[in-house]
Amino acid sequence: MPEDREIDRKDFFKEGPLSLIRAFMEGSREEPLPRKPPAGDIPRLRPPGAVAEAAFLETCEGGGACAETCPAIAILLVPRKDNSGREAPMLEPSVAACVLCDDLSCMKACPSGALQLIPREAIRIGIVKIDREECFAWSGLDVFCDYCVDLCPVGESAIRMVSEGELKGPHMGEACTGCGVCEYHCPTYPAAVRVFELPGE
Repeated sequence: MPEDREIDRKDFFKEGPLSLIRAFMEGSREEPLPRKPPAGDIPRLRPPGAVAEAAFLETCEGGGACAETCPAIAILLVPRKDNSGREAPMLEPSVAACVLCDDLSCMKACPSGALQLIPREAIRIGIVKIDREECFAWSGLDVFCDYCVDLCPVGESAIRMVSEGELKGPHMGEACTGCGVCEYHCPTYPAAVRVFELPGE
């Protein structure tokens, strides 16, 4: 009998933290808790359809039409670093993510050409990287987490679950647009899946 109680205690202390993680994740699936961006430099992510950075800064008038029309309220206007006194639009997926809206509203609203209307499949906002050490799915814990895959507006061509030995976790595909929905909904903090600037930007 004492041996049975010892097994029960071990199961309790193993399952207790996992139950809390599962409860938190279920609560965060629909709408994550508000959170601050990770410490350090914030990646310079422009709205979808942005021309190359040098041309973008020359072309963008900073009027904010793209931000006003964004249905996800994901486009922020921040002061430019060139001391021009103007603002420029950018995205911070940890705060709000581009949802690749059906209308591609920001591109159509841009009056200057800094944002070009391009097909949805051609959008490349940033590059997504997964920190496997922080990812619940890759951690080896008895916690199934597929929020980044389940909520991706592009689908399996952008991110999918793959198996490696006994572990199973998300893997990025070539169709990823870098919209940031995966980062926004990731239940870890800082997010285990994050959007970074495209190489050469």
